[in-house]
Amino acid sequence: MTLKDMALNKQTNIILMSLVIMTLLFLSYKDHFDNGFYFDDSHVIVSNGAIRDLGNIAAYFTDATTFSSLPSNCSYRPIVTLMDAIDYRLAGNELNPVYFHAHIFFWYIIQCVLMFFLFRNIILKAVKHKWSDYIALFAVGWYALHAANAETINYISARSDSFSTLCIIATLLLFQEQKTRKYFIYLIPLVLGIYTKQTTVMLYPILCLYVFLFETKAKTLFDGIATTLKQTAPAGIVVIGIFILNQQYLTPESTVSSNTGVDKWEYFSTQWYIITHYLKNFFLPIDLSADPDFVMINGMMSLKKMFGLLIIVIMLSVAYKCYRQKKTRPISFGILWFFIALLPTSSFVPLFQIANDHRTFFPYIGLVLAVSHGIGLILIKQEFKFLKSTLTRISIIGIIFTALAAYGYGTYQRNIIWSSGETLWHDVTVKSPNNARGLMNYGNALMAKGSYEEALSYFQRTLAITPKYSYAHVNMGVLLGAIGKIEDSEAHFKKGILYGPNNPESFYFYGKWLFREKRFLESKKMLEQAIVISPMHTNAKSLLEQVGLLAGQGVKSGLLFALKNLEDNPNYENYLNLSLAYYNDKNWEECIKAAQKALELNPDDPSAYNNICTAYIQMGRYEKAIENCNKAIELSPNYQLAKNNLNWALKAKQQK
Repeated sequence: MTLKDMALNKQTNIILMSLVIMTLLFLSYKDHFDNGFYFDDSHVIVSNGAIRDLGNIAAYFTDATTFSSLPSNCSYRPIVTLMDAIDYRLAGNELNPVYFHAHIFFWYIIQCVLMFFLFRNIILKAVKHKWSDYIALFAVGWYALHAANAETINYISARSDSFSTLCIIATLLLFQEQKTRKYFIYLIPLVLGIYTKQTTVMLYPILCLYVFLFETKAKTLFDGIATTLKQTAPAGIVVIGIFILNQQYLTPESTVSSNTGVDKWEYFSTQWYIITHYLKNFFLPIDLSADPDFVMINGMMSLKKMFGLLIIVIMLSVAYKCYRQKKTRPISFGILWFFIALLPTSSFVPLFQIANDHRTFFPYIGLVLAVSHGIGLILIKQEFKFLKSTLTRISIIGIIFTALAAYGYGTYQRNIIWSSGETLWHDVTVKSPNNARGLMNYGNALMAKGSYEEALSYFQRTLAITPKYSYAHVNMGVLLGAIGKIEDSEAHFKKGILYGPNNPESFYFYGKWLFREKRFLESKKMLEQAIVISPMHTNAKSLLEQVGLLAGQGVKSGLLFALKNLEDNPNYENYLNLSLAYYNDKNWEECIKAAQKALELNPDDPSAYNNICTAYIQMGRYEKAIENCNKAIELSPNYQLAKNNLNWALKAKQQK
């Protein structure tokens, strides 16, 4: 057989094996396209009015509030918002998850294809062997079929992770080619990646690592570092420049990106143990959870922390040892890739969720390269034995494809778990029984199908774990309203607002409940407040249109209703409601008097000061308005409505 025939035979084998892997991939994900919207999808997609109109494209890149209807989650990710808007349009202006999933899955396939060429190039730089392509293909197949990746592919808003990872792969691949490097074409996917998710900036240290390990031939460490920095300078300038621009000028102040309530060192050291969880899931992904319930581990000498630290030290030692030999450098590169990619979530910047299994989508690329190359080197070392025995060759190939099929089956099972809210959240309650969000959302799924008694028990368990969980009180209010416990229901809605004053959902669902109770004026107030907090909240806007008509027709009756309630029970709340009724009746002076009466009964309530502020604005008495708005903000520093009214008063005063 000639060399040409051998090359053609190898090419044919690669194509056939690729088709087998692609078939397994499609079979694994064939039922996931109908899976719904979960987690952040609710505010990033479902209630986000910005994605309803592609005419907002310019705003996606200039206004981060278009990313989400929840102010605290308004990250600057314009590419994600753009893709969501495109999918919404393609779906016929409907929230059809099929279009979203098909789009995400398409780019996932492209990513896997590009990974093959990237891995092959890296492996060939270390070992020029006829099996290099097979090693690269195995690595890609393992990654493509890995069950942990189903956590990212099924979670629509996590397209920020999947698409930014694709951009990272594309950047590295274009950097490897001298022509595209010469004209800086590799910077295009780099920029797209950063505008998809800021964690793309971790590409820069990975790029430096690649150049240092595979391209520098310097005799000293200093020269190697200098050469690396010189070759990667354009990427470094772009990464640092865009990151600073995005953080300083394009990310809203309302965005909460870290948990300042926990100790940074405790968070960081807890991550040592979390990394062992990620490593276990890499080899044996049978304990995946859509919402893990890990908690902070106290004490530096904790056995869990020490075990995690030991594993990290061993891995870094292996990386250093592999760095010293050219043929094992892909192992070093892969291990260090894993740790670098984890830095945004596993360092000294505490996140509210300590661990999440979808965070490994980007880091696992490094691990799959390192382990696959290590296996490949072992097989190459035993090449003579494999060539000599047909049975051995068949056995090895059988083991490889059995392993890939097993991972694919795991992915298939995870897709079933994600097929409905009930199955997803039930799985979370089993694997993460102390996760309040999981318990609450499973309760929501039970409530949706009418299992009120069972739902109530899950809501009670939720509140036992987190008594001040705003969403839990809102959902408890919905449930109690459904079973006719009106007073208890309203009490929970009010607690939802108390514990979540900047949560638009608290006001929206209370407004929705008030609407059903035909308390239109109060409903209107709640919905307006939801929109003040979240101007893009489509559900609140839609309901407000209905309420506005009814409230407009019933202002007088609403005032009479408020007066009657006050007569029956002259308490603080009824004085506040009367103040609102007078405001809607445009009787500004009586609005102020009623609010002042409310303050006599509850001097520390910011809502009454806010009512007085708005009434004074309407009267043109801006100094008094500013004074009362400042009092409201002093009592409640995060009171967004009062802040907005203060800005209104200040602007009106300037224009006077």
